[in-house]
Amino acid sequence: MAIRNSLDDIVNVDIEISTPASSDESFSNMLFVVEPPDGTGTEEVGTGLITITQANDLLEYGYTSASQAYIMASIAYSQSPEPQEIYVAVRQADTEGVSESIETTLNRALEAGGWYGICLSKTYSEVLDDLEAVIKWTETNSKLFGYTFVTDENPTSLSNYYRTFACYGGGVPDYDTTPDENYYVNLAVMAKCFGYDPGSETWANKVLAVINPCQLSSTRKTYCNNNGYTFFTTYASKNITSAKGGKTLAGEWIDVIRFRDWLKNDIQERVFNVLILNPKVPYTDTGISAISGAVEASLKQGQTQGGIKETEYDDDGNETPGYTITVPKSLDISATQKATRELTGITFKAYIAGAIHLTEISGNLVY
Repeated sequence: MAIRNSLDDIVNVDIEISTPASSDESFSNMLFVVEPPDGTGTEEVGTGLITITQANDLLEYGYTSASQAYIMASIAYSQSPEPQEIYVAVRQADTEGVSESIETTLNRALEAGGWYGICLSKTYSEVLDDLEAVIKWTETNSKLFGYTFVTDENPTSLSNYYRTFACYGGGVPDYDTTPDENYYVNLAVMAKCFGYDPGSETWANKVLAVINPCQLSSTRKTYCNNNGYTFFTTYASKNITSAKGGKTLAGEWIDVIRFRDWLKNDIQERVFNVLILNPKVPYTDTGISAISGAVEASLKQGQTQGGIKETEYDDDGNETPGYTITVPKSLDISATQKATRELTGITFKAYIAGAIHLTEISGNLVY
């Protein structure tokens, strides 16, 4: 029998498995804030988040098909593309039936994480104090919130908020009162647009399922368009969201806010992985290049997704890149700064790709 000796005696190899970190941030998941169920189901609601993948999952928690929570989920899962999962936060009440503040509900949901967009049940969105509290909370906590109003005017005077958008859902023909579905125009468009990568979508000109198209007077259409409120109506026998909608209360495009949040998180995650996957990132041109390379990888991905414009050329062939990065040289950084082990001075400029919602075309027909 041959003698077998382990090569470990001569060449001892130890391979460490380095696993990159993955952020739990999501820019495609929604949070529903709803009232407690009327009945008792096979699953306990508790104080945590409920995660569902279809509307019928709510039946297990005691909700009925007539509940606002079920209507909300049905609308979301009727869109194409549809959500993969939805988080549901149940607003708690004490033994006397007094509900906790809506900020308390949101803070509890924030601790669980995994979601980005907020939608309130009709019950809460019609309470002005709750509505304005969520608008302010959203701005502070870097989330996205949308609501729908069916009255003559937007019920809140809050306007300079970049993370909240408003939709109009009233004026439905052949209905004496607004159907429940039309209190959730915001939810439908959010569910649909969250199905696209950040930067690849626009929130205007979108076909929505379940929502009834509105019939707007010229005065109301002007009011909504001038304020960036999204409405759902009919053009050329096609029901779509308004071309001048898709804006936040402050007038910025919703898709730009979502893309910016995604880009910030992606840069943070990529740079963090450079720092943890290497035994040391030296304070040299090589180390600085590793950090700046992670930033550029995020910008390239943003370009691929359509949030940052591609490189363009003028008529003379001169190049205008979609983004540029400025990176300091190691020799230009003081010894004092290097002693802090904190790298500063990496900056970038990226051009937003934007989107075309409307066109104006002129021409001549001649003999």
